[in-house]
Amino acid sequence: MKYQQFDLLRMGAAAALALAPSTAALSEDSPLHLEVEFGVEYDDNITIDSIDSTSSQGDSLFRLSGAIAVDVFDKDDSGLTARYSFFQSLHQDLKTFDLQIHGFSARAKTKVGKVNLGADYRYDYIRLDGLNFLDVHTLGADIGLLAAKNTYLTAGYEYRTQSFDDLGRSDRNADRHSLDTKLYFLLGKDKNITAGYKVSRQNANIDSLTYWGHTFDAGLKLPVKITANPVSIFRLRYRYRQRDYSGVDPVIGAARFDKRHTFRALLEIPFLEVLTANLEYRHVISNSNLAVVDFTDNSVRASVSWSF
Repeated sequence: MKYQQFDLLRMGAAAALALAPSTAALSEDSPLHLEVEFGVEYDDNITIDSIDSTSSQGDSLFRLSGAIAVDVFDKDDSGLTARYSFFQSLHQDLKTFDLQIHGFSARAKTKVGKVNLGADYRYDYIRLDGLNFLDVHTLGADIGLLAAKNTYLTAGYEYRTQSFDDLGRSDRNADRHSLDTKLYFLLGKDKNITAGYKVSRQNANIDSLTYWGHTFDAGLKLPVKITANPVSIFRLRYRYRQRDYSGVDPVIGAARFDKRHTFRALLEIPFLEVLTANLEYRHVISNSNLAVVDFTDNSVRASVSWSF
């Protein structure tokens, strides 16, 4: 049986983060930054991950995302940035999976000696099939420093709370606390290796949805010579996620246990100075004793991003 995996928050975050590295200001000194991305995707297994809902069909979809950011304050090593982001997916057949995300965020940063400090807040307003679906608030703080030659270390804390608009899903309302750390091995211009770990504790309204989570990830970034100039970027990423649930799940009569492997390969090809062509392949292996989230998933995406 085929399932289609469609993680709502992951897609919204990915749409925002995929553009961030290529953001360009209207001019070098302008505090205003704009970005737009549009493209198509095919996914052979769609679910709504946040509510463990699955479909047995694959589908094609159109994706549109954009963001506007303003440097409210930027002096020396300190700054404050406000940002609004938008994401919309439109499916060819499975219209009930159409997703819209409005994100509002702010980030403050400073430097004390050789240590970088940051704090951020984000609010995501999420609609599914044209209806109010989910509200998410995220508050975080992070620290970063050069731990050794060509090795950068970060650590952070994140608090996240989610609330579903449908009262029938109120048992999924939850708070989550996370601690994470990541190492960046800097190998030269546009070249690095990353490795990270995160531990999370989610407390939901019912015990069967309360869990401890562990996430391990690794990444590789390399320059690739496709066009004469500028250089293209190839990224390879792997993530392992494990969740150990506390209470007995009523469907299986036991505590739920999830393991998920995610592999991603992404190629970014700049052209015409402000445009970038993006090609991505993703493979997911989700293992669980709850059948509805035991699946494999493959997806391919092609898009063009524009920063100005």
